[in-house]
Amino acid sequence: MNMKKIYLIIIAIIYFSCDKIEPPYTENISQPPERTVLIEKFTGHKCSGCPNASDEVNALKQLYGEDAIISIAIHPGDLSVFTEVDENHPYNFTTPSGDIIANDMGITFLPLGTINRIPNGSASGNAWYYEDWGSEIQNLLFSPDSLPLEKNININLNATLNEINKELTIETSISFLNNNLSGNYKLCLIITEDGIISPQDDDDKGIIGNYEHNDIYRCAVNGTYGESIENFAFVDLEGQAGYQSTHTVIFNESSNINWTDEWTNMSNCSVVAYVYDDQSLIIEESVKKPISNE
Repeated sequence: MNMKKIYLIIIAIIYFSCDKIEPPYTENISQPPERTVLIEKFTGHKCSGCPNASDEVNALKQLYGEDAIISIAIHPGDLSVFTEVDENHPYNFTTPSGDIIANDMGITFLPLGTINRIPNGSASGNAWYYEDWGSEIQNLLFSPDSLPLEKNININLNATLNEINKELTIETSISFLNNNLSGNYKLCLIITEDGIISPQDDDDKGIIGNYEHNDIYRCAVNGTYGESIENFAFVDLEGQAGYQSTHTVIFNESSNINWTDEWTNMSNCSVVAYVYDDQSLIIEESVKKPISNE
């Protein structure tokens, strides 16, 4: 049995075992996706319906593969009814840059999400109801005849952690695989964190005291919306025109109020890099790299 048939069988097993992902957008997929889709999931620990959106993300990752779906969980501070801190919800997940993104994307209630920040969302602005994420992702990853769409941009990350001063150095290489791309593209680097145990409201279970929060947006490394790649060194990357940059971030309270001196959870953090068109805001490609202090 060849690899193509094996992959088709795996897709079929996942498809029929997942009750949240429905046809037609999983039919006739015979090859794994080549592109990556970034979901900005806007959520809150006092939003009882938000665990449903997290379940949807997990189902989509199962369906399309961990490399095809990157999720970022943003807790909008302006929607304080869902995100404020109280005696039952003591952890502050909000960030200033996350608030800016939520406002710019048209987030007026929770849960909602952006899908590569494509416009005309089913909710408002660039925001989509989580029930619509699957069909939009299918269109971003596959052609109408279910063939994987080729990447236009490739991103490579290298992250080196200095454990003594908690400083992370991020080296990024961006190569253009499609010479027909035009416009001003920007690179945005952010840090996410997994494995934060803190209470979460749930429609069925009430307050879940030991809920595990993952993909949490922690800080923007090079600004809320990043910077133009034209500011970086122009290089040749294995025959492709490309750019290289180096950035650093220190895991302390200046970067995130929760990164106190006692915090030592760097190994549960990841770097997420995405490149997007500055005019349309549409994300062209993204990549995620876990941080290891081993």
